[in-house]
Amino acid sequence: MVHFRERFAAGLIQKLSKLWPVVGLVGIRQGGKTTLITSLFKTAQLISFDDFALRHEANRSPGPFLEKLTPPVVLDEIQKAPPIFDAIKLKVDQKRIPGSWFLTGSTAFSSKLGIRESLTGRIGLVELSPMTLAELHHKPFRPMGPWRNVQKAADTIRFHCAELTRASVTGGMPFPAFIHDAEQRRLYWQSWLETTILRDLARFFPKGFDPDFAFLILDRMAVALRNGELPGLTHFSGPARKVRQYLSAMENIFLVRKIACHPEGIGRDVWLLTDSGLSGHLMGETMGEGCTLSLIRHFIWNEVCCQAHYQAIHLTKNYYKSAQGSPVDFILEGVPFRIVPTVTGITQQLGFEERPLLGAMKKTEISCWVSARTG
Repeated sequence: MVHFRERFAAGLIQKLSKLWPVVGLVGIRQGGKTTLITSLFKTAQLISFDDFALRHEANRSPGPFLEKLTPPVVLDEIQKAPPIFDAIKLKVDQKRIPGSWFLTGSTAFSSKLGIRESLTGRIGLVELSPMTLAELHHKPFRPMGPWRNVQKAADTIRFHCAELTRASVTGGMPFPAFIHDAEQRRLYWQSWLETTILRDLARFFPKGFDPDFAFLILDRMAVALRNGELPGLTHFSGPARKVRQYLSAMENIFLVRKIACHPEGIGRDVWLLTDSGLSGHLMGETMGEGCTLSLIRHFIWNEVCCQAHYQAIHLTKNYYKSAQGSPVDFILEGVPFRIVPTVTGITQQLGFEERPLLGAMKKTEISCWVSARTG
């Protein structure tokens, strides 16, 4: 495949396959899950539940369906056949052999959609994010040490700002990331969004699903992002409970990420899109201070999530909001990070935009100055 890239999730998947009888790979639609899992386990039989006949048989008779399969087996888009989860549980309880079942899905394996906690204690789960800058450029995975030592790691920086800027526009999704023509990329995202909203998101609403309301939420997010703001409930029209319901469903299909305000801050929950390329598509433009900030913020957040998850580190997604100035983008292990400094922050020792960062340092008991760089 011309655009195939080594994925950093591969190492974690292989480790889990030696420990757990079931390995789950979840993530955003068309994010490369099937390509990755089949490239790692070439001898495994592939069953795709995009096939209506197979999906119908699995939903109707999950036990007999599995009896016909010889592990290792890859069950692709398994969320379309929820009864399979309980059937796999029974198979695993009968014979617990590591690396027997590989499940992929564009929906979080949760209690929703009839998926019970069947595989608790039986499954190792990996979330595949859009590609990082290093993956896009065929660079090896470089694990990040303690976040408090980020400045030392930044001394051996591997990429220039121009490379980060270009990648933030196209994003890290395997297909659109390599489309050079902007119009072709726009058509891709338009079709992708229609499928994601009308088919994937609709599954979380047995009745009363309003696709227009879902698209309205994304439109409101785009307005906030064009202004360089973090989209929160105040940016959306409609009852807060209904908005949260739709945003929660969007989280479950990996369309958005919820980021909470640090306990010492005064902000509320905000949501970012999973891919910067999608962010650029929704904004309809990629030029201007607000758009640039939003694109790079999205791309860096993906880098941070990948670094943590692929090293099996639990990441608490926090930003910091004070009474004055713009928010601090994220806080990791008590260290506040500002992704994109403003002109004021560059030209003055402590400008208005740096005060929130200083405040975050005091609140989180950090006494050193830390700047974020891409490595």
